Amino acid sequence: MSSIAEVDYSIIICSYNPDDHLLKRCLRAVSALFFEGLRSEIILVDNNSTAPLAEKEYIKQFVQDTGASLLQVSQPGLRYARMAAIEASKGKYVVFFDDDNEPDPNYLQELSALNRDLPTVAAWGPGIVDVDFINGISKELKSYATEAFQDRHETSVTYSNQHSWQPCYPYGTGMCLRKNYLINYLSLAEKNKFTLTGRKGLSMSSGEDIQMVLFCISKGAAAGVAPGLKLTHMIPSKRANFDYLKKLTYGTSVCYSTCVFEVFPDSIQEVENRAVSERRFVKKAMKKYFKLIFQNAPEKTFDLINYIGVVSGDYMVLNKSVPSSIKWILKKLKAF
Repeated sequence: MSSIAEVDYSIIICSYNPDDHLLKRCLRAVSALFFEGLRSEIILVDNNSTAPLAEKEYIKQFVQDTGASLLQVSQPGLRYARMAAIEASKGKYVVFFDDDNEPDPNYLQELSALNRDLPTVAAWGPGIVDVDFINGISKELKSYATEAFQDRHETSVTYSNQHSWQPCYPYGTGMCLRKNYLINYLSLAEKNKFTLTGRKGLSMSSGEDIQMVLFCISKGAAAGVAPGLKLTHMIPSKRANFDYLKKLTYGTSVCYSTCVFEVFPDSIQEVENRAVSERRFVKKAMKKYFKLIFQNAPEKTFDLINYIGVVSGDYMVLNKSVPSSIKWILKKLKAF
């Protein structure tokens, strides 16, 4: 493991079969960051893309211009890309940008001030996230999709250290974590204490982001967001559509219980208390599904998928099989 004192901030950008237009925008924004007074490094991770990033001319130019490192990680899954990058990093803090993020030029300076003034907060995220549907989006989906893609417009710095997920906790987009916590997290992940892999192929799970934040909380630190941390989340047409959002909704909801349980094993009692019986689960899900047959209502579809994901996630923690009829509904809805 690298020393954590050689640089201040390690910027990690993980990518898999990227949209070149978006990745170019991301890299231009990272290149334009205000680095003055901060020791920093940039690590670009190619998570086994079909067309290797190393062969792209704009990537070669970015590496040449910025001195960035290009890391190849063949094992699929965002978790593994991030783990390899964290192990290779040298910073006291690690900043994760997705390949569809455009950070504000002052992002690192704002982080520096926050980390200096509020040392008990170990995980920060952007308080301002503008979702840019670069090819547009239908009116029927825009409201839900904007929230699903982490739109945020906070007006003040907020943070907490509650064991359950709080509105002020950061998502993976633009997240900054203190590396000493990540080192401990990785050591446990390598022992399979933490099993969520994050985005992998067509899977939309993002549980490892939540786990990293909650792990900091479990160690007594706080996590929060700040309006001075701003970025744009770019969403192309291939993700601004009904089918993608259904998969995103399921992937996000089904992983939550596992995420919390693996960090806080005592939460099993809460899961047991709220567990839904198989009979009630199937009855409610079927009722919602058959109503959808006579309605063209995307919001109700997302509501059903979220319900199924949350209850199924509880079943997984309790080692209960998800009923076959529920799997049938998910297949019919093309939610996974």
